[in-house]
This record gives sequence, structure tokens and C-alpha cells, in this order.
Amino acid sequence: MDELGLIRGAQAPSVRIIGGGLTGILAAFEAHRLGCRRIELHERFDQLGGSAWPRRDHGLELRPERLYFGQAGDPARALLEANGLAFEDFENRFGSVSPAPGGDLVFTHDFEGPALRTRKLDLGPVTGDSLADRIRAYPHDIAQQLTRYSQWALGAWLDEVSAEAAMPLGIKRVHATQIETCELARAKRADPVYDGMYGIPRALWGRLQNLTASLPAEGFQTFFQRCRAALERLGVTIHTASMVSPQRAFAAREAGELVVWAADPTPLFSPLDLEPPRRLAKSLVSYIFKARYAGPLPFHVRNFTAEGAVFRIHLYECRGQALLSAECVAEVSDSDLRREVHRLMSGFGGASLHLDETLSIQIEPRWGQHSVDAARKLSNLHGALARSQGASFVAGAWEAQNPSASLAEISVSLVRALDLQQAEAVAA
Repeated sequence: MDELGLIRGAQAPSVRIIGGGLTGILAAFEAHRLGCRRIELHERFDQLGGSAWPRRDHGLELRPERLYFGQAGDPARALLEANGLAFEDFENRFGSVSPAPGGDLVFTHDFEGPALRTRKLDLGPVTGDSLADRIRAYPHDIAQQLTRYSQWALGAWLDEVSAEAAMPLGIKRVHATQIETCELARAKRADPVYDGMYGIPRALWGRLQNLTASLPAEGFQTFFQRCRAALERLGVTIHTASMVSPQRAFAAREAGELVVWAADPTPLFSPLDLEPPRRLAKSLVSYIFKARYAGPLPFHVRNFTAEGAVFRIHLYECRGQALLSAECVAEVSDSDLRREVHRLMSGFGGASLHLDETLSIQIEPRWGQHSVDAARKLSNLHGALARSQGASFVAGAWEAQNPSASLAEISVSLVRALDLQQAEAVAA
């Protein structure tokens, strides 16, 4: 335990964590690291893992979404490893498919964003907080294609979509293909705005970040089961099939407990007399196939052509079997889907790809909070919670984009709450 935890030790309050997904699990481990010893974790499902808990078919994990951890030293991974969880490193490989004149495709290796033609880099100001405002800052030829792609992917007016949606859509950075790499590199080095909106494929840029990533050893189901065992060894009390209402959570905070709401924030709006956000209604349809593939695994490809149905392809291995997940913006026939997957993979060793039986078809909502309305109302919720519940009610890093970002946000909030509790104890 660190010095901070030793100082707090017996004075630390009880901690009640609502939500047993990855964020709640990280919150429980971090609370223990900071010296808390009376920790309860509540999860509404029968097991920990939340939405990341994978279904199985004949012993194979069906993962419609891509979830990776960082390389050695990544904060979330380090915290989990310190509690006995094991990870396996892999070479982090990916690519993108972008449109070209005449209906051709541009295949870009080691770059997750769109590669689009433009002869100038000039950026205009970003005048608002919508995705449309962000896109309009690009040169016209880039903005036109990004608008077409975003509308295809989301089926929404882009003035209603938060600029933060650029990351899950894969368009946070654009590779300007008709600009010399050295010129683009100079612009990125000279101006953080250009650095944040333009990108260069890893092989051209010479950067070594994110060369490796990691996955839990033996899969995600085993990972979450071992998380539970590790938490129980630390003395954390885990309640599965347990729904905790906001009123009950507020009452626990009033009784002196430190509460972490790591679950969906939607139930918190009504008790605080706040209007809940209007969420984007777009759903994705995920098809998972058994596959044979001679290329690197895991591997994922994004489709920026705004054509067909496939939004993203994710290839991964489970128990020696290659699996392919195709996330689609709409339902599609089996023959059309297989044809489209092969076309998008043709620039990434697609000749070696063979799709076998379909294991799963799943329809589920995505990007539920990436509207301008949701972003503003989540901000209002944070303020209302701070005013009515104080530092001892910790918001669950709802806007964070990855496990380490969630951990960092929750850790800061836990430290603030514990420091306040300690100061009050000393004053008393």
C-alpha cells in the first residue's frame, strides 16, 4: 500500500460502488489501494463485467465490440496486474478504407482515420460544440466527405451530435493524402489544433506509440471471474443481481458512505429534477463469423467510404479459432455482407480470408450519449450532484473513452473525497 493509503487506513469511510462493469471494478481496486477497507460493489446482472461481458457459442467468446488494454505501464493494466490479473501483449495492427475518385478504394495501413484528398491544410475556427462545427473547420473537400460519412454512420443531423463523437466515429484525425508528409508534420508540430485534427500513418510518421496493446489472458469471461475473486480476496463485498436506486445511493452518502456511481447515469436525472438527455437512437448490427485468416490477429479495419453497410471489421482469436465481427449500420443479407467484407479486406491480406458459419447476429444501441443535448445535460448532472451530494458522491467517468481515462478520473475524485473526509475528521 502507498503512504497515502497507510495514513488514511482505518479512518477511510465505507465505499459503495454502483455498477460492476470495468469502471466499477477499477473503482473498487483503486479505493482499496487508497486505503479503504469497507467496500461494497453492486451489479445488476448475475456476474461482473457489465456490457463487456461476452456471450459464448461452443466455448468461443463473441465480442461485437473491440476492447483492448494498453501496453506494459498502462495505468489501468498496472492496477489490475498488481491484483493478480494477467495480460498478453500483441502487435497493435489496424487499417482504414477510404474513398477515391472513380469508386476506387484507398487502403491505409497503421492508421485508424480516413485518408482523404485535399490540396490545402487551412483550418477554420471551431465555432461550437457540435460535430458539424468541428467538421466545418476542415477544407471543403475533406468536410464534404466527413459529413457524408457521419450521416451514413449515425443517421442524425450533425448539428445535434457532440463533437466528442469524432473519436468513436474514427474521424478525430484525417490524413491529407495530397499533402507532403514533411509539410503535414511541420503543421502538426507547430500548432496543437492541427495536431489534433490531422494525422499521419504510423509508418510515415516514424512514431512508435501504440505499437503494442494487450488483452486479458484466457479471455474476458475468465478475466471478469478473476477480477471478482481478486476483489473478494481484498475483502470487497460483491452483490450481483442487485439494483441500487439513486435514492438509496443518496441515503448511503448521507449516512457517511463514499458512493461511486459507475453505472448508467440516466436514473440520476429525475431525482435531481433534471430533464434526461435525448440520446442518439442509432443502433449497430453486429455479425460474428468463424473465419480463417493468415494475417495478424487481432486486426481491425474502419470503413470511411459511406457505402454499403459495414462500419467496422474486427478480427480476433479465441481458443485458436479466428473470429470476425462486422459492425454494420443496417441489417444486410448474408451474401451481400460476405461480399462487402471481402472487398474491404482486399487491401489487408484479404485473399487469405475465408468466412465460415455465422455464429451471432446482434442489434444494440451505440454512442448513446454522444449528442450535444446529452453532453450539456451530463455537465448539468455533474454540477447538480456536486451541489446536492458533495465530493462524497463520485460520478463514474461517464464520458471517458478508455479504461485508463476512467481510472484517472475516478482516482482524482476518490482522493478528493478522502482528503475532505480526513480534514473533517481532524477538525472534529
